[in-house]
Amino acid sequence: MRKRTAIVGFFIIYALLQGCAGFGIVATSDPRIKLSDARHLFSVQTRPLPAERLIREAIVICEQNSDQDCLAEAYLTYGYFFRSDSIEYWEKVYRRDGFLDRTVSFDDRFKKSIEYFEKAILLTEKSNNYGKQTNAYLNLGAENERMGRKIEACENYAKSLVANKKNIKANPKAKVVVPDGYSNYAEFLAEQQKRAGCID
Repeated sequence: MRKRTAIVGFFIIYALLQGCAGFGIVATSDPRIKLSDARHLFSVQTRPLPAERLIREAIVICEQNSDQDCLAEAYLTYGYFFRSDSIEYWEKVYRRDGFLDRTVSFDDRFKKSIEYFEKAILLTEKSNNYGKQTNAYLNLGAENERMGRKIEACENYAKSLVANKKNIKANPKAKVVVPDGYSNYAEFLAEQQKRAGCID
């Protein structure tokens, strides 16, 4: 009887944990923490299902607060989400159940990724948030390159570099993080441009 009670107790606790923010996720009303948690979920833990819910919750909060920078970050995160490898891992589930965003399917998720990057760019252009704009154009370029749109990809990469230069000018102390092996963003981007056939 005691063992049965313990088992029932475990499942009740498990169900409660699953019900609030997802297992292992601390509930918060801060949209930026939600977005950070979401990125960790889909990029590190291979858990895109709770990640999408957090992204959508963050979008609602950003909209309610009329916070355009927050909303741009949320759109960027949604763009990253749709191109993440974790979705590939859960292909069967997404083909069966779809996404919370009912306008997208598993097969056209990369197009939806582009759509969210473009939405983020519109907001960053209004706010002159050149840091987010740099990332948005970089990822938009990568998606256009993936889809074989060389002209669009090259334009996006070029705009990313322009945004990066504006960001450095506006924020001289800002630290631009680039992958190991590159000394600055221009050097990193040149590699992407060469691969896409934008430069020799």
